[in-house]
Amino acid sequence: MKVAIIGCGNIGSKRAIAISKNKGTLIKYIVGKKKRKVVKDYLAQKISKKLKVNYTTDRTSVIGSDVESVILSTQPDLFLKVGKEILRSRKHLLVEKPLGLNSREAEELIKVARKNHVYLKTGFNLRFDDGIILAKKLITKKNIGKIFFIKIEYVNGAAKTNKNGVGSLSDIGSHSLNLFEYFVSKKLKILNSSWQQNEYFKDDNGFVTIKSGNILGFIHHSFVRWENKFFLEISGEKGSITVDSLPKWGKQTVTYSKRVYPSGKPKQKKWFFSKDNSWLNEWIFFKNQIKKKNFKDIQEGLITMKNIDLIKKMKN
Repeated sequence: MKVAIIGCGNIGSKRAIAISKNKGTLIKYIVGKKKRKVVKDYLAQKISKKLKVNYTTDRTSVIGSDVESVILSTQPDLFLKVGKEILRSRKHLLVEKPLGLNSREAEELIKVARKNHVYLKTGFNLRFDDGIILAKKLITKKNIGKIFFIKIEYVNGAAKTNKNGVGSLSDIGSHSLNLFEYFVSKKLKILNSSWQQNEYFKDDNGFVTIKSGNILGFIHHSFVRWENKFFLEISGEKGSITVDSLPKWGKQTVTYSKRVYPSGKPKQKKWFFSKDNSWLNEWIFFKNQIKKKNFKDIQEGLITMKNIDLIKKMKN
């Protein structure tokens, strides 16, 4: 598959390096910024040299080329405009989360994708993290039985450096909302939300309580937690599963705790992961969906964005 990457900063470069190792994938172009102001703006050019890929700042010629798919990882305020250009050229699109600035933009992109019969995938790479996949398998096997609650804390200290311009809820918070959807496979209900405002973004630090059926959920999203942290806990009638950290920060630990009746210290089993395969795993999934021509299930990004819109409308 011939692919172009438009926007190759922090996330785009990770995707480029990951998919360059995939057999049957050819990165033909990397598109960088026309006006480069800071060191990070030169990263696309640096990665293109490293991977021996054509570098350009002319996205129009790239969209009109013979590439079959495009990875779009610019800032979210360009997703609607550039995403529609890509989809109208009948190229498959993997676009970073969030899918636009709001659900209206997400709906527009889905509409264009369907009209042109191409696949649109929102980039939620955490679903393809090895530890998260293991947690999902344990749940599917009913190792913890009926789920009681899910807690997700995904936070970092990017308030001064993050350039997405959408705040922590739409950025890393969207990952947590999407993971809750992944584990429960049912529609979510937003119960309440609170956040702190500061000079950077209006939702730099917040908490969201959600529910799906009888399953309660609690999410903490933040750009003002000055040490990166990811922690997931899923507790049920027969035990619990925790995922501590992400491989991109070092060692990730997945712990399955089997409940001991009537009470007592649970029996535990642990797994450890140190390599971040999420980017490559997601790319392989993207390619397989295209191969199978499975273009119907493209609403993942919209569902998450609708929940984000609801949270933002709530009184703080």
